[in-house]
Amino acid sequence: MAIRIKKGDSANLTLEKFSVGLGWHVNVDYSKCDFDLDVSAFMVNASGKIPTDDYLVFYNSEKRLKAEKEGKLTAPVEIVPYTLWKSNQEMREQSRPTDPNMAVIGSIDNEEGNDEGDAETLDIDLRKVPADINRIIICVSIYDAVARGGQNFSQVSNAYIRIYDPKTGKDEVIYDLTEDFATSVSVEFVELRRTGSSWVVKALGVGHKGEFDELVNKYA
Repeated sequence: MAIRIKKGDSANLTLEKFSVGLGWHVNVDYSKCDFDLDVSAFMVNASGKIPTDDYLVFYNSEKRLKAEKEGKLTAPVEIVPYTLWKSNQEMREQSRPTDPNMAVIGSIDNEEGNDEGDAETLDIDLRKVPADINRIIICVSIYDAVARGGQNFSQVSNAYIRIYDPKTGKDEVIYDLTEDFATSVSVEFVELRRTGSSWVVKALGVGHKGEFDELVNKYA
């Protein structure tokens, strides 16, 4: 049975290799512009910062893995240069971002979202995380929120994050974000924290009024 956590709670991770699914519902009646929510992962060291830009895994990361439209990785699974694609749009549609060690593999950029099931998925292998990385913070931000009429999380409901075994599909940990993020444009969902030889997941639920750049300024 999956462990359900709320803001501030932590749970031990028993899986070393797992998937992270994130979902939400956007009330389109509130906005005349399309909503684009993006997932990012900040792999930070003891100082709370990413060692280099390579340890920020997001839609525009330079290190990429070829993938099919539904996100399935294309063999051989190896990092390819981002210059392989003709445009950023093509790159986001045909590849997934990753760090140099392929410990965190981000999602294909889903600009339309998904009202049923996960909108975006990360694949994480804790065995590949470098020893100097202490935490992995998983965040969601609204792309171009200000330019698109001042969008924020008041127009988003039923947000959740789940950690599950991709082999069986069984959930290990679920966090339903019930907090009020009405004025937030970006939200830190959870962090994965190294504790000795094991890892725990902690529900953060921290909202920010700034866009993705505010998260970058915090952890870069």
